[in-house]
Amino acid sequence: MLSRVAENVYWTARYLERAEDSARLVVATHQAMLDIAPVSQVQPMNWEQLLTITGSRETFLAGARRADEAGIVDFLVRDEENPGSILRSLRLARENLRTTRELFPREAWEFLNRLFLETRAACGRDFPAAKRVEFLEGITQECLKIAGLLDATMVRDETFSMFRLGRYLERADMVTRILDVRGALMLTRQEVVDRPLRNALWLTVLKSLSGDQMYRRQVRPRIRGVEVLAFLLKDRSFPRAFRYGVSGVSRCLAAIGGADLAQGIIGRIEESLYLADITRLADNAGLHDFLDGLQLLLGQLHLTISRTYFDQEVVAGVSVGGVVSGRTSTATVSRCSRPPATTPLTGGTSA
Repeated sequence: MLSRVAENVYWTARYLERAEDSARLVVATHQAMLDIAPVSQVQPMNWEQLLTITGSRETFLAGARRADEAGIVDFLVRDEENPGSILRSLRLARENLRTTRELFPREAWEFLNRLFLETRAACGRDFPAAKRVEFLEGITQECLKIAGLLDATMVRDETFSMFRLGRYLERADMVTRILDVRGALMLTRQEVVDRPLRNALWLTVLKSLSGDQMYRRQVRPRIRGVEVLAFLLKDRSFPRAFRYGVSGVSRCLAAIGGADLAQGIIGRIEESLYLADITRLADNAGLHDFLDGLQLLLGQLHLTISRTYFDQEVVAGVSVGGVVSGRTSTATVSRCSRPPATTPLTGGTSA
């Protein structure tokens, strides 16, 4: 597989996963705000937290946008000036898949192309809050349909491994972001937030990752912060847990081969998880710093993957992947724009 093709496959997966995760996150926040606002004087959750989770606060503040629910939701869903918006993610996933469509089942292109066109049409009309959940849940279901199609029909070759590599890495990154903003912030204010409200907020964290039912089945029916944190960070069997995602990245790299440096970084991540005292972290003893460390390691992991697989092709002195004679090109630098210095926001075709 050519390195530029591998990169486009990788970013197709990341953009598709990002659109799905963002839709789920907005829905979970919408439902939590409806449940919590009428019954609590303390509001440890707000819409601006989504800007921090998605790393788009600076872009949002740079424009003349309203910092209210409608303005933030519009920015996260359909604002094409936001590199991480759902509509922009679907557009970039579509463009990357279009350039590599011969590697995928024909239905994958048809499903994704239709999803993008229908989403663009819907975003071009009025966006009433009353229909927000139905609209975003439809996007989540369509993304899952595409992922399920590929899992059920693709040959287990390098293309499939590269696609899953991007999906697992994007998913692991989202777990750390949600826990860092929602979990760490909630713990810093737990002296003014009563236990029932804390449990409701931890439930929202689980719903943001579609983990509420599996937590109740795998761990216990009642919600407890320390057990939610352990489940989302260390569980080996839940596909959206951080550890499962990192293990998935490791398996994909092993299938592709030639990624010893990346496997070394994964070893450091797994060591950090193994040594982490979840009970201590759940008491707000360094949770933010711990998650920030994981995010930095994920950023290093992405850059190592990029240098290993994508920065390989040099034609007439021009690097397709982004590095010429050890010097990083503008294309590579622009991919590292997702603060805090972790996995990048953009890459692949038309980024």
